[in-house]
Amino acid sequence: MKAVRVAVGVLAMVVVIAGCGNKTTGQASQTREAGAMSALTGNTLKFSASIPNFGTSPTGTLVQEEWKKRMEAYLGCTLDISWTLTPWADYRNNEQVILASGNLPDVFTYTWGNMINAYGEDGQVLDIARYRDVMSYYPRFIEGTPGKEAFAYNADGTGYYFMDGFVNDDNYTGAQSFTGFIYRFDVLQKHNLFPATTLAEFDALCARLKQLYPNLYVINNTADSYAFYRGFVGIFHTWDTLYWNGNAWAYGPVEDNFREMLRYINKLYAAGYIDPEFATDNSDLATEKATTGKNLIWTTAWAGMAGAWNDTKIDPAYIYGLAYLPQNPAYGVPWKWGSKLPGTSLPNRADGNNFGIAISARAPNPEWIVKLVDYQYSPEMVELQNWGVEGVTYTKDAGVKRFTPEILSAQNPVQALANYGVTSSAACRTGIPFTPQDFTPQVGQIREEMWWSPGDGYHMDKYWIASAKYGGPESICPTDMAPIVRLTADESTARAQLVNACDTIAKERAVKFITGELSLDKDWDSYVNAIRYAVDDFQGTLDMLNTNTVR
Repeated sequence: MKAVRVAVGVLAMVVVIAGCGNKTTGQASQTREAGAMSALTGNTLKFSASIPNFGTSPTGTLVQEEWKKRMEAYLGCTLDISWTLTPWADYRNNEQVILASGNLPDVFTYTWGNMINAYGEDGQVLDIARYRDVMSYYPRFIEGTPGKEAFAYNADGTGYYFMDGFVNDDNYTGAQSFTGFIYRFDVLQKHNLFPATTLAEFDALCARLKQLYPNLYVINNTADSYAFYRGFVGIFHTWDTLYWNGNAWAYGPVEDNFREMLRYINKLYAAGYIDPEFATDNSDLATEKATTGKNLIWTTAWAGMAGAWNDTKIDPAYIYGLAYLPQNPAYGVPWKWGSKLPGTSLPNRADGNNFGIAISARAPNPEWIVKLVDYQYSPEMVELQNWGVEGVTYTKDAGVKRFTPEILSAQNPVQALANYGVTSSAACRTGIPFTPQDFTPQVGQIREEMWWSPGDGYHMDKYWIASAKYGGPESICPTDMAPIVRLTADESTARAQLVNACDTIAKERAVKFITGELSLDKDWDSYVNAIRYAVDDFQGTLDMLNTNTVR
């Protein structure tokens, strides 16, 4: 996140630099014959590729070698690729500098969404839309996306990068985080208590636990990098940043719903239920408190967190488990953030910074490179990169794929997959990222955790599946189904600046509202004004987003 904030801070400068020079005339001719492929010297496709390293290098892995073998068979030529790998933590900053310099690699991972239009219009980045005639597989992902080509390409028909794809053939609409609270199940069971299904029940539960354990703080955060209220925004049908509310783009932290949420959390704090260090405990301190019995409920949770705490607890009697967010009857089913779309699609990130692959306008044999990237969207390549090699990393029985016992019984299944170069591990990404992710193997490799629901009681379940099952269709946050927004490079910069500047103020002052240092009655208006004046034209930026929304 620090890298993102730094990058956003230099965004305007980067765009200006790009616009002041480095114009190229290398953009391929628009008059090429449909389907025509240029002759390759020595029947070899040679190019440079710049990609991130996500912790485990793909070089020499089983999947990377198989990727190259299958690519060569599909293209009918030899590949000669000069790879440059940069740690993911540094990649996004470096990416901006390289874009501004105009000295682009032939192919590169791209992470800044619509901003690339400025470089495409300047002639530095290839317009892949000119090569739709050599694409066989990418169009399938476009067709499965709300808005279809209107989302994948610009209003003038241009398109300057392949967006990363997503495959969800099992139609899971679950999410990865902030859809449930973690509870100490052993404590609840000892006292014949249950996780809360409503805010009234949550109030009563906290009061009872404080009565039983007066020397403990009942509630804590899981890391200072997560805003404590992130676990509550969905309950009040608002959000903690810019979001699509179902009708328009809005900034959550100035909404009445957000104020109501802060008032509720302030009540919990005033009652002595919330750990006073909720805003400063980093993940190590929060985990240490959790696993040594110093807190009992955690309101910001990711998939796998409860399971990890069960592995590292100091007392074998401790049991950490999850339950779906308690409901506020005034709003209905709580929203969950990051719900997956069913079927095959191109993800639509709320901040507009979609990831994907871009090609330099000066790259040799551009139609060959387009065809290579397009093949990464084919069913066989999606299967290879997300599952690995049949018989080695997974088996197939009556069409159903499962990771091998060797993988699933490993001490760290994710790392075991990464060592083979399996992309669904997220710790190693082979080929040219970002390639399509398949949700089924992602779900297949994660562990079950303890869950509770009124219907199923205490049981084992998987976060992604449970969050869909217990939330239902009504739990999908409107932002996850947001319509297309068409923005120029300058408009994208304005949106990024609003999010960056306003979120900084919201996070700082929300903590003070929660602790009572600021009054939600006396200081709310000045807080809202501070957010609105953090950028040149707060309302104008929101109006611009709504004007440019394709409805």
